[in-house]
Amino acid sequence: MKRALALTLALLGAALAGGREAGPIQAMPMNHAAMNHSMQDMNAMMLAELRPLRGQAFDTKWTELMTQHHQMALAMAQYELKNGTDARVKANAQQVLSAQQREIEQMQGWLRAWGAPAPMDMSSHMTVTRSGSQSADRWFLTEMIPHHQGAVDMAKLALTRTKNAELLKLAQNIIKTQSAEIALYQQWLKAVK
Repeated sequence: MKRALALTLALLGAALAGGREAGPIQAMPMNHAAMNHSMQDMNAMMLAELRPLRGQAFDTKWTELMTQHHQMALAMAQYELKNGTDARVKANAQQVLSAQQREIEQMQGWLRAWGAPAPMDMSSHMTVTRSGSQSADRWFLTEMIPHHQGAVDMAKLALTRTKNAELLKLAQNIIKTQSAEIALYQQWLKAVK
């Protein structure tokens, strides 16, 4: 558990560095319960950072954090594409990769327009590994559930904190698509070994 939390804090520290370069961050082998707990901790820390903000300060920080959150999902999806065997899960990982890459590009465009620095690319500083006997497919599904839930929670907060029409539209889309994927992943976990 402590190793999982250390990884989460390292990832979050890199995320909060706001564009400063960092060395490679390698995921340590950890059990599923520890990873889920650390993902929940990271999500809670991001929400805590966003809650006191309003207006442009909120929009900028939300966009930076959501960009980095999406970049973590890219690394997880790439791992599934490389190591997974279930055609449904791999197809979904490709969809996650495509959709979130488009959203990252959109958010980076907003940051440029607002004169804010682009956040560090988390996916280039993260190596995904897993331990234990679960398949890559099952790993992807179980880790994406709390990851998506974090994005949904951040998007719900955006609905109450921003007046930016584009950001509101993206937040609504994240809530809709990632909530549906959470339900799908929970269903698939009943059959995926």
